[in-house]
Amino acid sequence: MNKIISFLVFHIFIFTTTQSLLSAASGTIHDSGGTKLLRGIPYYILPLLRSSGGGLTLTRNTKDACPLNVTQESFEVNYGSPFTFTPIVLDEEIIRGAYPVSIEADVTNPCHGSNIWKVTTAAAAKDDDNDELLTNNKDKKKKEDDKGVPVHSVTTGGEFNKPESCFQIVEDDVMPGLRSYQIQHCPFKCGSQSTDLACYNVGIVRDADGKGYLGRTDAIYPVVFMNCLGTFSQSVKISRLSAE
Repeated sequence: MNKIISFLVFHIFIFTTTQSLLSAASGTIHDSGGTKLLRGIPYYILPLLRSSGGGLTLTRNTKDACPLNVTQESFEVNYGSPFTFTPIVLDEEIIRGAYPVSIEADVTNPCHGSNIWKVTTAAAAKDDDNDELLTNNKDKKKKEDDKGVPVHSVTTGGEFNKPESCFQIVEDDVMPGLRSYQIQHCPFKCGSQSTDLACYNVGIVRDADGKGYLGRTDAIYPVVFMNCLGTFSQSVKISRLSAE
């Protein structure tokens, strides 16, 4: 009985905390043209600064690898793949800041599975010399840094309203006067069993060859959203192209 009560109290706490956070931050997210970000509309997700590469896209590490990785186009002139946003908690048309959303690729998936983003936790790193599992956390971290691929990488294959597929968008102030946003992974806003109420920045981590993978990282990765059905606003376009 005590376990049942504790379980119910925990979930009531999570629900109440989530609702409070949603009420506290409801600023509307805008695309690069200054229009409100809308559910179901395809957008390119582009880095704020031109010098940091192109837009987000989907790729495979090998010919038949599944699920697909969310990666960054190498060349800044490439906008990448279109993505859509769907509010999870509230049935709204407008995407609001700090509200949990599902992010989905608006492309044909060769894996024939879900296009919804999820944070995939990689298996324990292995030592290339003896193929034994690394048990020391410091050694694991070094191995992960050497590979460059994030341990908590973003892939397709997610499910709606699941902790691993729970994201939010928050406004950042990296460049005052120029609107940009940070995407974060927030498991607790979609029913995570963990007591961890943290959100984690999602950004680009590069491998030894310079390929950029999207994953959880401590770094800030400011992005803008370009409506695939419209055009880039001239002011933002100039800002991106001139920011070196």
